[in-house]
Amino acid sequence: MGKIINIIKKDVKLYFSSPVTLIFFVVLPIIFTSILAATTGGFSSTTIVLNYVDRAQSPLSASLLELLADDDTFSLQAVELAEAREEFGEGRMDTYLVIPPDFNRETMLQGNLAAQLYQQPNRTNSQIIYQELQLALTKLTGVHAKVDSVLQSYQALHPEVTTTQLENLAEQMLPEIQLEVAEAPSRLTETVSQSGEEVVYDPAASSSAGQLITWVFMTLLGLAGAMAFERERGTLKRFLTTPTSRLTYFAATILGYVLIALAQIAILMFFGALVWKTPWLDRPLLTFLLMLAFSFASAGLGAFLGSLVRTESQAGGIATTIGMTFALLSGAWFPIELFPKVMQNAAKIFPTYWGMQGLKDILISNKPFEQILPTIGILMGFAIVFLALGMLFLRRNSSGGCPAVPRDRGRSALRQNHRNPKKASISV
Repeated sequence: MGKIINIIKKDVKLYFSSPVTLIFFVVLPIIFTSILAATTGGFSSTTIVLNYVDRAQSPLSASLLELLADDDTFSLQAVELAEAREEFGEGRMDTYLVIPPDFNRETMLQGNLAAQLYQQPNRTNSQIIYQELQLALTKLTGVHAKVDSVLQSYQALHPEVTTTQLENLAEQMLPEIQLEVAEAPSRLTETVSQSGEEVVYDPAASSSAGQLITWVFMTLLGLAGAMAFERERGTLKRFLTTPTSRLTYFAATILGYVLIALAQIAILMFFGALVWKTPWLDRPLLTFLLMLAFSFASAGLGAFLGSLVRTESQAGGIATTIGMTFALLSGAWFPIELFPKVMQNAAKIFPTYWGMQGLKDILISNKPFEQILPTIGILMGFAIVFLALGMLFLRRNSSGGCPAVPRDRGRSALRQNHRNPKKASISV
């Protein structure tokens, strides 16, 4: 354990030995997150628009629209049914409400009152509208239905009561009944669009998650350069001559970089939650498990590359190319649904794809644990395969040979051997 800790300390010190490292570790991720979130609507203050089609034109539908108009969350806009269907079908309209022709007092008394809300899947604005509609319909139907029920019972017991007396009685009962309808059942039915591809994109959350995936992946691919540096300088061979196994070196190097990545993840999560209000802390355990699996998968790929490349500069070029390409094609910069279907399927071979999908499922779609668990399992599968390949090729490339002998020391030994061949020797 002491050897592992010492190797981790060494790797952490080497990683942060240059101030330039902080630019890629913190500064650039924050800058790119802010640019993408701001330019794609992360700070948008535009009022949410609720398109509606009032086919009833009844006093009850007017009351519903009046309740919705009093809500500052969104503004109302009347549209034609054919126009709403066309724009919604083509994905240009997120949400629209249809108030059916039978939306009236009689239908409400029969308990069959309903409205239809059509919304595109996983749109943040649609969920806000759905919640506000539930509240408005609860107020409308709950209060009026109960008042009418009480008035009917009162009228049956007092047939001589006049309409004016009933109206006065309703006004007296209204405040008390309004307090009793908080738990009334919803009268809203929700229809989610099934046409086209599902586009899951929330500007702030997607930008925060995408840039986290990109730069953490780049950090962990940097492990390839660290391994190539030690092999190129001969320090790896000298290290392996000590009573330390390759497995110990390999495991400690992986753990060191995973710890560095987790620190970077914590910083970027804190920034995203503080500045862009991304719900990073809503499901901390599930998020931690996903990011831990992603970190090991990415570190495994970095170790595999590090066991193959010859020089540090070669590792840096390959890691940068792979890192940016994988992140871009995996939907970390833009929604992957914008890419052709072939590219969407091809992206599934990248660990960045599964890391991004898992974060979207947690932050945006809010999927349950059992639906995200397979994603974590896939990332751990990547980790096992990459780590095994990295260890295999490291064993082959570092086997045999001896520690590198410094040039001056070798010349001195040769001179000594030439002068006194019986007393001096050189190990080759």
